[in-house]
Amino acid sequence: MSTVQLAQIKIDSKTSAIQSELRIGHLRIPLPNRFPISPERNALKPAGVKEPLPGEVAVLARLAPPETVKKILTQEEALKSMARFLSKETTADAVRMLYLAFKGGAVINQTQDLKTILDLQYLAGLDIITVQHSLNISLDDYESHLHFAERWADERGVDKPIMPIIQASDNKETAAKLLALVEKREPSMLGFDLRGGFYYHALRGIEDFKKRKPEIWVHAFQTPPKIRFGRGLLTCSEGMVLPMFGIDSFSRWIVPPPPTPLTKEVINVFDRKGWGSLKKKDYEAIRKNTTSCNCAVCQGKDLEPFYEGKVLDVLARAKVHDHLSQRKELEAARDSIKKGEFLSLLNTKEYPREFLKQIPKDEETTP
Repeated sequence: MSTVQLAQIKIDSKTSAIQSELRIGHLRIPLPNRFPISPERNALKPAGVKEPLPGEVAVLARLAPPETVKKILTQEEALKSMARFLSKETTADAVRMLYLAFKGGAVINQTQDLKTILDLQYLAGLDIITVQHSLNISLDDYESHLHFAERWADERGVDKPIMPIIQASDNKETAAKLLALVEKREPSMLGFDLRGGFYYHALRGIEDFKKRKPEIWVHAFQTPPKIRFGRGLLTCSEGMVLPMFGIDSFSRWIVPPPPTPLTKEVINVFDRKGWGSLKKKDYEAIRKNTTSCNCAVCQGKDLEPFYEGKVLDVLARAKVHDHLSQRKELEAARDSIKKGEFLSLLNTKEYPREFLKQIPKDEETTP
């Protein structure tokens, strides 16, 4: 599995959304799409779902606080143990790649540390080798990391594609420089770390990048359930509008346990009708206590069974439902993009329509 490419590319006439086919080895994966992360796969059992979570690409996501990173970098047994866990997490037919959510100042900035993380991915037999950027790493240092990773692969005879993962930046100029740095290395794919937020100008940079390079697969990591735009938090599902910025695929955010006790009432659940993320009280008031969803969790029932049991079981159901229902809704998105009607589709959905109203009029659509 040495090549990654997009084929059958069709660009929407009024946005930067692209409908295409991701080709990795023998796989043919329709885009735009959503791919599962580790916490979602772990949620299947408590959610009461027996079938594997669909997703041709498996994001092996790990929270990476300083103590975890230090163990991997300094203790051989910890490194081997992590490699074993990663190698067994998913079935062999999934395309597997590692994503580390660095927390508490954890970072990979030394060449030897980068080599250890690269070796970890090699030992685990992953299909895509990721090289992550952190905001406290200079552009020159990150470019050196990419060069080192390419040399490492060549010296070890690793015939695996390399995905640079850059962080979304609040600074428009920094975001542009990061993209330019990666673009000149002519990658076949790019990871874009949203860091659990909505970085409008950085996303516009990705949009421009995809205009120049529509054949490059762009995957967004750490996508939150809602959009924080301007001064407020919108109900609109962030993942479902990402295609309009040229994002080909996305995976959900990874967050540590909440600082305050989690309750069923505050859990966000994807709303297929309006493409928003609603809480229990919203479903009761707006949707008359139904998700209008026939996924393996909802099964066309009202929300009473959904919220039964322990709070962590409800959270698990929400994770699995969100993944299954958004993948289903993305089928309609792909069809609309192919017809040049993605913007029209967004305007039929209550919460994306509200989001579109807040975008400056001269930036809402792409000529």
